[in-house]
Amino acid sequence: MWKVALVAVVLAACQAPAPVSPTPPPPVAPTTGEIETTLRAFLHHFENLEWEPFIASFSDDACVFHPTAKTPQSFCGRDAVRAKWQEVFAGIRAGAKSGPPFMHLDPQALHVVILGPDAALATFELRNEERVARRSVVFVRAGGTWKIIHVHASNVPWPDAP
Repeated sequence: MWKVALVAVVLAACQAPAPVSPTPPPPVAPTTGEIETTLRAFLHHFENLEWEPFIASFSDDACVFHPTAKTPQSFCGRDAVRAKWQEVFAGIRAGAKSGPPFMHLDPQALHVVILGPDAALATFELRNEERVARRSVVFVRAGGTWKIIHVHASNVPWPDAP
């Protein structure tokens, strides 16, 4: 009798359907509004020199090209990006005449390009009476959070000197 029961259990196990792994949902494409909101939050933290949320905006493998002739090289990786931005923050604070906001960063000619489900590019200009500051910022999504992986900054004197 126990042999019959054993055969019945083995047959039942063989006939059971294999478990099906759930198919992950397709990635949700970002919207330009989502990227613009992320960029504006980053710029707000920069205007107010809010270190923790500002530096948390960068991925650990980010690269940054700063806009001055004194820094022609790129700053890549967590430690290099942090160290350079700490210098920038200290310089802004040292020259500040008042508290936050320390500057006004209003992106003009903002253009967002969705590069894929987890990547986007934002280009824009920051203008003042001295220069046009051109910026390109590449965002990547990791773990549901948008991080900056690349910043390229350049300044053009205004009006452009001959």
